[in-house]
Amino acid sequence: MTNFQFNYNRDNLNLDIILPGSSAGIESSLIKKILNLSFIKGNSSLSLNYPFYERGENTTSSEEFSEEIENLDSILKFCKYEKYNNIRFIGKSLGAIIASYYLSTLDRKEMHRYSIVVLGYDIGYINLKNFIGDIHIIQGEYDRFGNIEKVREDLKNAKSKFIRYNQIKGADHSFKNPNTGEFEFEDEAINKIYEEYSKIL
Repeated sequence: MTNFQFNYNRDNLNLDIILPGSSAGIESSLIKKILNLSFIKGNSSLSLNYPFYERGENTTSSEEFSEEIENLDSILKFCKYEKYNNIRFIGKSLGAIIASYYLSTLDRKEMHRYSIVVLGYDIGYINLKNFIGDIHIIQGEYDRFGNIEKVREDLKNAKSKFIRYNQIKGADHSFKNPNTGEFEFEDEAINKIYEEYSKIL
């Protein structure tokens, strides 16, 4: 198993699994903020490094993310994930892609307790068409993979009965201001994860 952080709340049966993007690990500002906020909200929260990241490589060479999914599965079992009633993936870019591939391995009857939040939807790479759980998309207006309307088009035939869309105005794929390079919109994107009711665009 790779390095991971697990914040355990014994009084809550909700688990948030926060998966980083390709260039960051559990020590990144974004991941730390989400881990801590999730725990403050009362959920158990888990994040992990990818094997390729700990080897100092730039990206995965694992076919259909088999190495990442095996590592994720080992850590979930170590944290006794089976006892949770509600399991939510929160994936940043590559993290959402890996989460989508993991979800595609589940038996349909298991999917009812899973949901996913996508922070930066990578059109052409993510695999959520057959996922029946809830989906929440948080997309920068100037995301290089496409704005929220492009994401809607990509998910138009998805089997999920509930898809929530939020667009962060002025933000790029990393929730930066593309003119300054500053992470100006990161906190706004994080706050959208925990809004009980979000505006449907």
